[in-house]
Amino acid sequence: EEKANKELHKSLLELQKQQECKHHETTSANRQLKMEREVHQQELADLRSELQNVKIKHERNVQELMKLLQQEKDDAEAQISMLKMELVEEKNIVKAQCRQLEKVKMEYDKLTEELTHNEEENMKLRQKHEFLKQELEKKDKQISNEDHLRRMEEARMQFKDQLHHLEMEQESILTMIGSEIDAACDILSRDSAEKFKVILS
Repeated sequence: EEKANKELHKSLLELQKQQECKHHETTSANRQLKMEREVHQQELADLRSELQNVKIKHERNVQELMKLLQQEKDDAEAQISMLKMELVEEKNIVKAQCRQLEKVKMEYDKLTEELTHNEEENMKLRQKHEFLKQELEKKDKQISNEDHLRRMEEARMQFKDQLHHLEMEQESILTMIGSEIDAACDILSRDSAEKFKVILS
């Protein structure tokens, strides 16, 4: 029994030693686990803080981007409105220039018609002048005495006055027509390239 008690006591001591070793190992493991848990918790807190900062930064970037997009949209709409107004003004200018061009064309056609008519009148005046000149020459040949010569001279002077008057009237008409045609051509040629460029556009 003593031997058995000794064995049991020896076994008990060994078990106590093993228990103490296990207790030390468990305490060490708990301490290590606690340290690792604290480290992990700190890392988790850092990650959460970093994630929160990233979210805040992302939201700020999104807000700035939205603000920038809104500003660009407003600028684009303002520019579109301005371009529309410019387009309306350009259309009005083109319409006005088209009306002015049409008016100039009508005036040019009218002046051309007047020129043709005046050329016809001029031709008639020349024919009348030639006829009067021939008549004067005939009457000059037919006059034989001084009295007839005097009367025919007076008539010739009258014919000359009439002829001079007709020539002055003809020259005045041609000068007026030439001035009107020059003015019409000047109006047609003035800035014609830019006007027709705008009209073609």
